[in-house]
Amino acid sequence: MTVFRFRLLLSLYIVFVLGEFVAAWFFADLVPPALAAVADSDPESWFISNLPLAFTIFVPLSTAYLAGLVGMFMLKAWGRSFSLYVTLAGLALTPFMGATVSSWLDNVLLEVCAMLWGAVLALAYYSPVSREFSRPPEAR
Repeated sequence: MTVFRFRLLLSLYIVFVLGEFVAAWFFADLVPPALAAVADSDPESWFISNLPLAFTIFVPLSTAYLAGLVGMFMLKAWGRSFSLYVTLAGLALTPFMGATVSSWLDNVLLEVCAMLWGAVLALAYYSPVSREFSRPPEAR
């Protein structure tokens, strides 16, 4: 794996994440009406309905996520650490989000994003690219 290919894979991940946001926003009508009715009738989780708590957690987590992406793209050691810690924090918070209903397109894009992110994290730690994260910038 070369640095170029690593950055290409990271860029592809970012494109799919943006695609996920676009699909969720513009193609919400792909969810069958019966499932949308169930989702509307289901009460929000206590975590999401508590707006100050949600913002207190999600704003720093989102900032760290973006910083991690930038750090990974720039091959900084702190970037891959941020990315790993934010991923673990996101997984730990998932049970508190409540139930979700999504379309087939959302599910496909989410699965692709998860696979790409797993590949990016694995390559950042366990491939020849991992050496680039500890190398000084002038040596690259």
